[in-house]
Amino acid sequence: MLIRTRILLLVLTLFTFAIGGGLAALMVIHDLQMAVEESQKSRQDLIAIGKIRDLLLITTGEIDNLQNWKTTDRDRFRQQIDSCQHAILSLMDSDENTSREEQGAIEDLDRSVKNFERAVIHSLRYLEEGIEGRGQERTRNWLKDRLVPDFTAAVVQLEQLQQTRIGELELRARSTAEQVTYLLSSLGAMMLLLCGSCFLLLQRWIISPLESLSTAAQQISGGQYGQKIPIPAGDEIGDLAREVEAMSSEIDDYQQRMVERERLAAVGEMTASVAHNLRNPLASIRALAQGSLRSGDQEQVSPSLRTIMDTVDRADRWLKDLLQGLKPIQLDRKPLEDLSLHLDRIAAAVEGFSSKLNVELKLEISPSLPQLDLDLRRLEQVLLVLLNNAVEASSPGDTVILGASTDNNEIHIEVRDEGSGMTEEIQSKLFTPYFTTKKGGLGLGLSLTQRIIHGHGGQIDVVSSPGQGTTMSIRIPLTKTAEDE
Repeated sequence: MLIRTRILLLVLTLFTFAIGGGLAALMVIHDLQMAVEESQKSRQDLIAIGKIRDLLLITTGEIDNLQNWKTTDRDRFRQQIDSCQHAILSLMDSDENTSREEQGAIEDLDRSVKNFERAVIHSLRYLEEGIEGRGQERTRNWLKDRLVPDFTAAVVQLEQLQQTRIGELELRARSTAEQVTYLLSSLGAMMLLLCGSCFLLLQRWIISPLESLSTAAQQISGGQYGQKIPIPAGDEIGDLAREVEAMSSEIDDYQQRMVERERLAAVGEMTASVAHNLRNPLASIRALAQGSLRSGDQEQVSPSLRTIMDTVDRADRWLKDLLQGLKPIQLDRKPLEDLSLHLDRIAAAVEGFSSKLNVELKLEISPSLPQLDLDLRRLEQVLLVLLNNAVEASSPGDTVILGASTDNNEIHIEVRDEGSGMTEEIQSKLFTPYFTTKKGGLGLGLSLTQRIIHGHGGQIDVVSSPGQGTTMSIRIPLTKTAEDE
């Protein structure tokens, strides 16, 4: 998964958590606010009920002196009754959540106040009509027997209901406050956990890979090429790490090629000088030995002179091979139609040597090999080196196989033996000039072989394990590449 996709999912998770937590907190806080407001309203209602009770008690206390009321007393009575009715009306309209029991108590109180007002008005009318004793007595009995107990019971019931409601709202407010505290604590803990998780994920996704990449870049800048960067592929930094690894490997290969070229150039100069300085004395020695054979005591000097000539000829061949290995490869590529026929001929040239060592030589050549451009002489040189090496590495009774086929627009040629195989250390140096495991060998055969195959735009590889034999694999493209030209 790409890093930007991971970060986007991380941000969406944090955003969703923040929105969800915020909405939950707002809902709980809103519930707390509603509980507080309802509690305050209930307290105000309780105060209003107390005022109604006080007004009614004051007014009922003045009924005994009703015959002495003046106009101001009547106006004050009406104001007190109006205040009570206004307070009762506000109780009726104050809260939509008023219970049915509370609503019934308010209606009872309203009815008691209206009855009280009606009784007082009738008493005043009796006084005006001159029926003073009857009006006062009737009003007093009404207040004493019916009205006072009725509105007192209604007020007490309302006060009890409001106090109960206030207690419930306070309990609800405390519970909601605890929920707010718990929710905020949980949100804080979750936010800390998410922030810690985000840091760890960013550390794993970005910071640690960048540190590894930086360390690898420092090692590469210090000349430690071919370093493996421990960053799994699959994201942008992983792709960058693979590119840095590829670049490091290319720099390493290029540096090794440059070192090899410089070494070959130095060895070439030295070898050319050594060969020039040795061949002239060797030629003089051989000429003297040859002249001595024509004259003198043949029985005494002939064996020694013959040994001198053989040694000089062998040294001369070594020097020729040494000089040949230093020359640039020049290919003479021509269209070749019947490659299988030439492979048979090359195998036949090695068959005498393999028979002498009791090693069987088998051919596994595809009958329909396509035409391609090759330097046949150079290819023969390559295959003779590989076949001779395979035969020499085999034990009596083993088999050496020469195979050829077509695969993915390439000619694939293999030489397989059942010999002792090679270690990885030997394989890594196998194509290095002057590296050899043979006594008396110069170590130029496989180096020259690799140069010839590379000159054709191909590739030569070795697959070997100790005790498992060796396979030398050659791949040459059917069409010319830019390297060939």
